[in-house]
Amino acid sequence: MLLENEPLAATWRDQLIELDLPGVGPIAASADPALFADEPDAAPGDQEELEYQRREPTTPPEAETVRATLRDRRPLELEHTWLVVPALGPVLPTLSPEGTIVADVSSGAAPFEVRAQPADQPARPSREGMRAGAPVEGAPRRVRPPELSWFRRPAVAAALRRRGGPVALGALVGPRRDWFEPAAAAREDLLAPHPDQALERALLIAVDHGQGAVLRIGPGGLDVIPTGADPRVPEIEGLDLLVTARPAQCPLQGRDGAGPCRPHGGPWIQRAHAAQVDWEARRSQALAVQGCGVCFGEALPPEPDQPQVPRLSHRSPVVEISRLHLRDGEVVRIDPIAPPR
Repeated sequence: MLLENEPLAATWRDQLIELDLPGVGPIAASADPALFADEPDAAPGDQEELEYQRREPTTPPEAETVRATLRDRRPLELEHTWLVVPALGPVLPTLSPEGTIVADVSSGAAPFEVRAQPADQPARPSREGMRAGAPVEGAPRRVRPPELSWFRRPAVAAALRRRGGPVALGALVGPRRDWFEPAAAAREDLLAPHPDQALERALLIAVDHGQGAVLRIGPGGLDVIPTGADPRVPEIEGLDLLVTARPAQCPLQGRDGAGPCRPHGGPWIQRAHAAQVDWEARRSQALAVQGCGVCFGEALPPEPDQPQVPRLSHRSPVVEISRLHLRDGEVVRIDPIAPPR
């Protein structure tokens, strides 16, 4: 079966669909078949470790931990069907040379990367480069338009809104909460009078913004309708879907009520610096597409039972994110939406 042989294709079935639905509230939905299988026995002592030992760095939780959290929530019945359009633009890794990791040993700020400028920069970029926001020598730098950036949710949401009805903002999230993609959704019955017409409009928006599929969630379960842009996206129809209300919490945590996250890496050696840079990029990517009900993107001080380093930093704004964690497990370095000023 395609989903079993292709791990990336399986993510379209097993991913979490987390949206803030107008008139409903924050929801999480998943069609992972393991959710509907018999629950495995909990490992003895897990709860004691969580309660009485120092909290470990917040790395991606096990998929079963995430599934157990969904099972423990009260199921929610969706009254309407929603068409979900992913909004992650095509990403090309940057050609800039690898930078130097700079760390603040006082842990007042998270490590960051300083990149050298290529020596042979063209005096004037191509027409396509100018449209994408490439700087022109002697001219003021411009912010790249959202329809040409990796973060296309504003443009996708605007296209859905122009076709009628309220728009839900949210994210597609990995089964282990290890990657986060922006997404927007519209109610099927408000997008068009007939379901086929509504799907056609959503597919047109998805194609215009380079997306590989449209997802349909609602009383009928989960459907994944490929656009043809990516042959790895499977066609899925009528999978059982578990929908729950989603509490306001840290999007990196696999359990409800787990409190603030803790950085991975630290200000010790070069490898620790690099690990924290990647961790901070994942946190900023998560907070770009979802809200956090714990830190709200701010730099919280460590709790009394936690070490003083590494410290949680202020999240990077969307326009400054230069590393993305993708659904295939790759971490790519990209040019930010707006170059540093």
